[in-house]
Amino acid sequence: MAKTDVVHLLPDGRRLGYCEYGAEDGVPVFALHGTPGSRFKFAVADKAAREIGLRLISPDRWGYGLTDAPPRDVSSLSHYSADLTELADALGIDKFGVVGISGGGPFAVAIAAGAPDRVQALALVAPVAPLARADERVGVSLFHRFAFRGLPRLPGAVAFVFSYFRLALKFVPPLAIRAMASRASVPDRKILARREAAEDLVSTFRAGLAKGVQGPVLDIRCFRADWELDLSSIKARARMWLGGEDRNVPVTAARRLAREIGSMELTDLPGAGHFWVVESYADVLGWLKDELQGAHHEPLASDRTNGTSVAAGDRDYEDRYKSDAHRVSA
Repeated sequence: MAKTDVVHLLPDGRRLGYCEYGAEDGVPVFALHGTPGSRFKFAVADKAAREIGLRLISPDRWGYGLTDAPPRDVSSLSHYSADLTELADALGIDKFGVVGISGGGPFAVAIAAGAPDRVQALALVAPVAPLARADERVGVSLFHRFAFRGLPRLPGAVAFVFSYFRLALKFVPPLAIRAMASRASVPDRKILARREAAEDLVSTFRAGLAKGVQGPVLDIRCFRADWELDLSSIKARARMWLGGEDRNVPVTAARRLAREIGSMELTDLPGAGHFWVVESYADVLGWLKDELQGAHHEPLASDRTNGTSVAAGDRDYEDRYKSDAHRVSA
């Protein structure tokens, strides 16, 4: 049964709020929400996690919901693993997996790099990737350059944008969903048009932004800075899933990140958008369970057209999107 609104006090007195989903005695996985988001992001994965046998610990990240932000001098990605490993210690968890969705991706990487002997499996779903170096801006759209690099340079701009979104979520939720859909790809617009999916997103975002917009402001600051993470230290088996029609994150930079993490397998989903995981949590959680239990995997099938690797078990999932691929522009 899900545990909601649990608060753990960190050694410096800050609060770290989280929920638990899935099997109470299952294999532990820390599940990190996107930008914006909250501890409720993985509520829709509760049933799948129980059936698979995973225990999902879903924290509010820094500045979201029930979790306090750290002082500015320790608010870089390189410091994040300390808070999560402290929570793991408090819960009596030694080894665990980590999954990060979208804006949770950088924080998931930070945990894997900061606690390499404890993180056994790392799953990244449509992750934000480094954009600090000039060569990592090649192939990145003008919109993403502005969102991740230009907007944060305007005093108060990030806070203003998310404050507007927060008000829309509170008073006119359909307006907030329309704003999200306005630049989304066709596959994502289809998902956002579903009432249940839209309501889940609204409740998740509302909880994360309940006390203000400190969370997304801190996120953007972390994303645009030098991550200062030693990616070569990551020992975990790792995998990334990217939708070919994702317009929310810079896909080129994400592929670069996959190459820089030596153990990373990249699964490219040509006709999928940013929110594809809403319909496919079981695929990602199933991979995590297999890796955390040390299951043997079928050989990877090389996709020679784009240089990615797709596990044999994912072919059925990929086929679900092929019918839409020819109708959706990149």
